[in-house]
Amino acid sequence: MSSVDEFFSRYDDLITDAINRYHVPGISIAVVDGESILARGYGLARFPDVKSTAQTLFNGASLTKALVAASISLLVDDDECRPEVQWSTPVSQLLREDFVLSDSRTDLVTIEDILSHRTGLPDQDDACMGIHAEQPDTPRSVTRKLRYLPLTAPLRTSFQYCNMMYVVAVHLVETLTGLSMGDYLRRTISGPLGMSNSHLGHDEVITHGALDELAKGYGWDDDKLEYFEIDWPIQPEAVGAGEIISTATDFACFLRCMIHKTMPISAEGHDELVKPRTIVPERPSPFRSQQLYALGWLTSTYHGESIIDHSGGTSGFGSHMIYLPKQHWGLVILGNAMESSRAINKIMWTMVDDLLRVPKEKRFDWDRHRVEDWTEWRLKAYKELYPKTPNPPIPLTLPLPAYAGSYQHKGYGALTVNMRDAKLEIDAMDRTYRFKLFLTHISGEFFVAERRDVDSRDKEIVQAAFRLNVDGAVAYFGVALIPGRDKELIWFRRVLRQVPRAGFEVLLTEPRPS
Repeated sequence: MSSVDEFFSRYDDLITDAINRYHVPGISIAVVDGESILARGYGLARFPDVKSTAQTLFNGASLTKALVAASISLLVDDDECRPEVQWSTPVSQLLREDFVLSDSRTDLVTIEDILSHRTGLPDQDDACMGIHAEQPDTPRSVTRKLRYLPLTAPLRTSFQYCNMMYVVAVHLVETLTGLSMGDYLRRTISGPLGMSNSHLGHDEVITHGALDELAKGYGWDDDKLEYFEIDWPIQPEAVGAGEIISTATDFACFLRCMIHKTMPISAEGHDELVKPRTIVPERPSPFRSQQLYALGWLTSTYHGESIIDHSGGTSGFGSHMIYLPKQHWGLVILGNAMESSRAINKIMWTMVDDLLRVPKEKRFDWDRHRVEDWTEWRLKAYKELYPKTPNPPIPLTLPLPAYAGSYQHKGYGALTVNMRDAKLEIDAMDRTYRFKLFLTHISGEFFVAERRDVDSRDKEIVQAAFRLNVDGAVAYFGVALIPGRDKELIWFRRVLRQVPRAGFEVLLTEPRPS
């Protein structure tokens, strides 16, 4: 194995160009080659002058999933104390009152189903209440609200990435062990592997006195041509789906365990963690086979070589772990920007191509990828959302202020439609990912909702609509909140407020229309 300086000197220019081109302030990289780990940081962990190193703490986001699945494998192995815990055990048998789904599949969904994204529940992060809510969610409350959320596919028929099911996995672990997920991970995985700089959640970083090693997350403002700082995403309600805060060196220790199939994970556990369960329907990236989802890992082939990997992303951070088991080689890259994935892909696949000695003509040019211009995308989105809008549009039934008010959903909680500057707006700052909605009338009771993420400043356009009761009063507000399903609305029932003569407030909901 090369020395650190010798290895990274080959890639200094590539890495520097990638982080500058794609506006990533800093990254940390670790390479596993056999038993050896080489690690280095590039750029800045924090502006103006704190450098990124191999020991800088980054938010690993969904890299957490692989660690959660690995820790559950130890429960499955424990036939003496926990014979009831198997990959095929229905979750409802272990979380009887908490795990209930909205149809008859409740008693069928197993541990491996929730870890392989094949339950039929799509991602619904916007149902989760964050730390800014009056009543923030916990893993248990997230689990209990599943009974009110729509399922969009039959069990085990399709891959639907669902963060909430990994939160369920954490609730399962904490219920069975009586330990917090952070303590359990330290006892079972991170501790035995020597991952001493790994923490599950921001509070653990504080408890262990590691704030000085923490990177800050950033976004890039294309108009001002400058970085903006993003608040650290503190999301205890999403633990399991994310929340791992660690270093490239620590992640490399975990990768080395996976590559060599060593303890604390058993041989059977290693096999199960990377055994494919679900076909990922997305078009594969260049020179790569169709991906299959296992338990916290994706498996595929690249130029005929077996590849096992997983990416992560959250406000201000991006990450990726990948290993090639036959080569006894792995790589983790952590970045502190919203666009980290673009720089990571260029660096990662260049290193993999070099390892496999892929000819130049069979290498993909990652720099040719470009994100569509926002203005062109917005015009396209309007047309796709409502391709048959009449001209002139049908006017609203009621004056615009009549649509303002409070609306409630058992799973998604409350949304308040406010009237500001002659437009309807919704403040959803109480969610895991804080956002606001700005409504533009299209025709009849139909609107376009422009969603603006408060932290990342990302924008998206989805459908929204209102429904009236038979007496002509506004009864429901619907908005598309499921990622990738911009025409499928979640319907919130309007809440009417009356103040009786006695002076106390009564909340009334209008009856559901037939």
